[in-house]
Amino acid sequence: MTESSSHWNKIRPQFDALPYPNQPLEKHPGQDPNYLAKHNSAIPYYLRNHQVTDSQDKWILDAGCGSGFKLMALAIANPRATLVGVDISPKSVNMAQQRLEYHKIKNPFYFHCLPIEALPTLPYTFDYINCDDVLYLLEDPAAGLTAMKSVLKVDGIIRANMHSALQRADYYRMQKFWAKVGCLEGSSTPEEMAVVRQTMSVLEDWVLAKKRTWKSAFETDDERLLANHLLRGDTGITMADFSALIQRAGLEFISMLNWRQWNLEELFKNIEDLPIAVALNIASMTLEEQLYLFELLNPIHRLLDLYCGHPGQGRDRPPVEDWPDELWPNTMVHLHPQLNTAGFRAGLEASAENLGLLPLDQYLKVDGQPIGVDSSFSSCLYILLSGPQSVATLVQRWQQARPLDLITLQPIPVERAFQTIQDFLMGLEAAGYIMLETP
Repeated sequence: MTESSSHWNKIRPQFDALPYPNQPLEKHPGQDPNYLAKHNSAIPYYLRNHQVTDSQDKWILDAGCGSGFKLMALAIANPRATLVGVDISPKSVNMAQQRLEYHKIKNPFYFHCLPIEALPTLPYTFDYINCDDVLYLLEDPAAGLTAMKSVLKVDGIIRANMHSALQRADYYRMQKFWAKVGCLEGSSTPEEMAVVRQTMSVLEDWVLAKKRTWKSAFETDDERLLANHLLRGDTGITMADFSALIQRAGLEFISMLNWRQWNLEELFKNIEDLPIAVALNIASMTLEEQLYLFELLNPIHRLLDLYCGHPGQGRDRPPVEDWPDELWPNTMVHLHPQLNTAGFRAGLEASAENLGLLPLDQYLKVDGQPIGVDSSFSSCLYILLSGPQSVATLVQRWQQARPLDLITLQPIPVERAFQTIQDFLMGLEAAGYIMLETP
């Protein structure tokens, strides 16, 4: 896409008029660990390589940095990384730079006003590329992915997403309606938004278009109205087509960002009760094909949000529950970076004094599900705040905290202590609160 293209000229004005995300300059994402977790590059590296990386000397690109709020989250979640922000909107780039300077972000950072397709002109290569809420606006998303691949290091990872055509089908129908009645021509204006609001207010409440697409927030929130009813260039896609798009760009699918919320098996009361032909067909499918089935049955996600990278860079590892016992003692346990906070430290200190459950989701909601751990494990989690520890160290620490069986008052055998810690860590790793790194 060139600067003179009609598509560029159609897309850019809406973000010059209202840079996205529309967050006040003073707002700081550091108080939201869940938001920061989505921008931590260590997580996708662990999902693919089963190794824990440090952000020291890493180069991170925010492709479509907008107002800079997400770039700030990348800076906080990846300390000591060098940041580069690009966007087609000069006003957005200026606002992003002001935001980072206002908050005195210590990471080195650079900005460029250019389209994603022009990334090969930059003199950098990147360890991690964040392309969030952007790709569906491109005239050719495959060209955007190809451009990102060209500046991605061999072992680098891209986070990219597209709007779900199935989840947003009602909004796409409304966009076609507005285009037919004279909206979506040229740049968005206050008059155009007033037309939409008045039309929707006159529409009967029982009309499906109103029931499914109109929210009270749209009556006052310009950003949300523009991002749904009046979004220029908005393109939806299915998971099957997104998978094909990734392959066409020469990239390899790694994982969904919120992969725990894409569990096909959980959609069935008991998957073993499925007709044998259906069960066999599902079992023979690739992960991407199963994700498409999930989307067909339960299209609840606005974004098809995923990680991808150069093919063949992943490191295979057997499921944690299949590890032999001899592998466990020297395995290193890493706490999720967004759990390492003063608030969590205080929570652990308080829980150590009281019997009961420590609600981990109060400090970090990895997949939106409530999860609590027995307070007897508080000392094991507490030591992880100072850095990764071996499983053997955690077993010894748990034995010091719980030397006796509370029923028999006999010393707890080391084999039982080992099994207790092993089960505890497997549960936390599956839930996303720790990372396990084998020697």
